[in-house]
Amino acid sequence: MIPVLQRLDRLARSLWPFVLSLLLVVASVLPLQLPDFGRVSPNLAVMATFYWAIYRPDLFPAPAAFLLGLWLDLLTGAPVGINALVLLMVHWVIVSQRRFFQGKSFGVVWWAFALTICGAMALFWVLSAAYHLTLIDPSPVVFQLLLTIACFPFLTWLLARTQHVVMRQG
Repeated sequence: MIPVLQRLDRLARSLWPFVLSLLLVVASVLPLQLPDFGRVSPNLAVMATFYWAIYRPDLFPAPAAFLLGLWLDLLTGAPVGINALVLLMVHWVIVSQRRFFQGKSFGVVWWAFALTICGAMALFWVLSAAYHLTLIDPSPVVFQLLLTIACFPFLTWLLARTQHVVMRQG
């Protein structure tokens, strides 16, 4: 019986990054009583994908990024596949550059995140405009970009703490 519990414990720990990311996406689309906040809320999905791609890509592989993006598309009403593609691109870029991040300060990671989110948001904007066959006002994307960069240290701290607590006992 104990080996079964140990396997269940290992499974739960290995699914933790994906489950937490799913919960963050749900939290990011909750209706708050702030005018137009939904249009410019921080992109928690990109933040989570970026974090896990650096620190635990073994527990957050590309299919997890794809499913997270599909989940975000379904919850936000975005064309299905756009966020999935954006998160796959973020995951691929960060995993391919993972060695660069080893031993770097948080400032370097934050700077790299700022560059990554700029590319991700630009890709999202271009794909959305192409899907709708019209130019879309970029101002909500710019505000979301700035808010996401500003919130990155807080979410990184939260993800690092939960990773430490959950993975420490495993």
